[in-house]
Amino acid sequence: MLHSNNTLGARMARLPTVSQIRTYLQAEGWESQPPGSAGTIWVRDGVMVGVPSENDPGITAGIVDRIARQERRSPKDVALSIRYHRMDVTYLRAANDYAITDTIPFEAASTVITSARRLLRAVGTTAWNERGEIGGNYARQGDAVLRRARMDHTQEGSFIIPILVPLSYAEEIPRETYHAADLELFQAAPEPFERRVTRTLAQSLMAVKEIIVEPEASPSIGDLHAVVARGVSREFCSALAKILAEPSVSEFETRFDWAPSVPAPVTIPEAVSIESDASEKIEEAAEKLKKHRIDSTSSFSGNIVELRHVGDDPFGYATISTVRRGRRAEIRVRLPYETYQEAVIWHRARRAVIVEGEVKHGVGRRLIVEGPVDFRPIDEILLPIS
Repeated sequence: MLHSNNTLGARMARLPTVSQIRTYLQAEGWESQPPGSAGTIWVRDGVMVGVPSENDPGITAGIVDRIARQERRSPKDVALSIRYHRMDVTYLRAANDYAITDTIPFEAASTVITSARRLLRAVGTTAWNERGEIGGNYARQGDAVLRRARMDHTQEGSFIIPILVPLSYAEEIPRETYHAADLELFQAAPEPFERRVTRTLAQSLMAVKEIIVEPEASPSIGDLHAVVARGVSREFCSALAKILAEPSVSEFETRFDWAPSVPAPVTIPEAVSIESDASEKIEEAAEKLKKHRIDSTSSFSGNIVELRHVGDDPFGYATISTVRRGRRAEIRVRLPYETYQEAVIWHRARRAVIVEGEVKHGVGRRLIVEGPVDFRPIDEILLPIS
């Protein structure tokens, strides 16, 4: 952990890079002056910060300290904010009051790290194309996210591993709200794919806990359809069961800190924990997913990036940014006005939605669902669609 003294000198390796500092300053409203040979001066509210052209730990520590005084926060918190500004952080925690204290058995640590990689790889694929069994056909887009992911130093508090997923700089589409006599329009930037991967990890853990683990009965085929639609696969279940079956692990918890540079999926819980005695039920679900082919082609999920309603039309349109047949896509969904009004609320709350219905080509070959069978926030009810 970073020490909270003003120089941060005891843990220089935890300091942000100058590139991360520049990104953070720009996002926080600092204005850069014309660059000089040694670096650039940034100004906000009469305060100046000089950022060098190259990394220098001694100078960087002073920059963090100066920003911390301006923001009235500790240098430790500011350093973390700068380093993680464009990174989603997943904290993986393996807990056991007796076996895991200041140290962890090496075999258990190896199991947690190896299986955590399998979890992230699995959702990297199902975020691109939901399927009940991956069978070795991992999506190259998901594997690219895995290659860019980093593991930070472990933290105290049982065994906590921070997994860092950097977000790409996708084309920015400014948020817009427009009202005219006959047109209502809402727009937002699409979700970076890396965020979709981390969100799918959170959704999948929630779905496993609430649909597979908590009910007394074994999961039905309908249950399996529900979890697959949210990103769960056989490989995901097997990796999770492997962690929970480790003798030194009594509970596995994940906590999510979303990169502040992209609006967070606010309705997803900050943490999901599953106890070790759930391992057999999860492994049983993995076997069922292998045995039964689960078709999720009639459903898709994603963020609402546009809402449009004209005049007295009894229908409105919501456009969902998603992935279809291995490609990025935006699909327009035709909604009764009452549902459209709900979609406006979900859009403002940044809630991802799940849609079930037949996708067709509309005017201009645009993808459209004329009459969705189901349209709702993906976090609203983690139960099979009736």
